[in-house]
Amino acid sequence: MAKRTRSLSTTTPALEPSTGADSSGDSDAREAKPLRGILLTVAGIGCITFNDALMKTVIDEYPVGQAIFVRGLFALLPIAWLVCRAGGWPALRIVRPSAQIWCALLLMGPIFLFMYSLSQLPLSTATIIFFTNPLFVTLLAPWLLRERVTWRRAITVSIGFAGAILVVDPGRAGFQWILLGPLMVALMSALRELVVRAALARETSVSLLFYSTTSVTVIAAFTLFLDDMPFGWKPLAPLELFALALTGSVFCLGIYLMTEGLRFADASLLALYKYTAILWALLLGFFVWNEVPNTFTWIGAGLIVASGLYTLRKDS
Repeated sequence: MAKRTRSLSTTTPALEPSTGADSSGDSDAREAKPLRGILLTVAGIGCITFNDALMKTVIDEYPVGQAIFVRGLFALLPIAWLVCRAGGWPALRIVRPSAQIWCALLLMGPIFLFMYSLSQLPLSTATIIFFTNPLFVTLLAPWLLRERVTWRRAITVSIGFAGAILVVDPGRAGFQWILLGPLMVALMSALRELVVRAALARETSVSLLFYSTTSVTVIAAFTLFLDDMPFGWKPLAPLELFALALTGSVFCLGIYLMTEGLRFADASLLALYKYTAILWALLLGFFVWNEVPNTFTWIGAGLIVASGLYTLRKDS
C-alpha cells in the first residue's frame, strides 16, 4: 500500500501542497471556513445514507450494474442544472487532467463494490464497517497531504481497526468474505477524499462531480452485455424506476455537498462528522429490514466511532 501511495503522490500534481498560486497564475479556490464545511458534510452524508437505503431496496432484486447505470442517468439531470448554475461550460474546464482521472477512478471502485456489498449484507453492518474510512484518512494524510499524525493518534487508529475486526468477526462460523468489501470501499474512499481535497485547489466541485459521475455511468452501461448475475439486466418495474430516479437526485446532491464541504475544511476534520450516517443506517435498517446488530457489532461500532472522534483532538 505504501508503494501505491507514493505513486499517487508523484504522478498526481494536484496532491502537492497549495501555495495560493501556481505557475499559471491560478489562485487557490479553497477557503478556511470549517463550520460551513461541517454543515455541508453532515447534510451530504445524510443524503448518501438515504440513497444507500433506497439502492438496497432495488439491488435486492435487480443487478448492481443496471441499478448504478439508471441512477447515473437520473443523476446527470441535477448535475446539468448545477453546471448551469455554476456558469455553464466554463465550470467544466479541466485544469489538471490527472486529478480528474484519479477522482473518477476512485469513485468507480467504491460505488460498484459497496453496492454489491449492500446486496449481500445488512445496511447497518455495511455502513459501520465503511466508517473505518476516517481512520484510513488519518493514516493516508501524512503521505498525500503531509498532515502530521502522532503516536497517540496511531494507537487510536489501531483501536478503531480492532473494532472493525469485531464487526467483521472473521473467526465465526459461516464467515462471509463480502464483509471485507466495505473495508476496501473505506480505503478507496479515503484515497479519493484526499485527492479531491487537493484537486479543489484548481478544479471546480461541479467538474469533479460531472466527470466522475459520467465515468461511473458509462462503465455501468457496459454491464448490459454481461448475462450472469449480479450483472445480467432485466426489465425494471415502475416503482423501482421511480426509486432509482430519486436515488439519482439524492446521490448527486450528497456527493456535491460533501465535495463542496472539502473546499472549506480539511478532509481529516470533516471525516469525523460523517458518523451521523451510522445512526441513520441503524434506524433505516431496523424499520425497513428489521435488522438488529449483534453484540460484537455494537462493541465494534463503539470502538470505531470512539477512535474516530479522538482523532479530532488537536493534541493527539
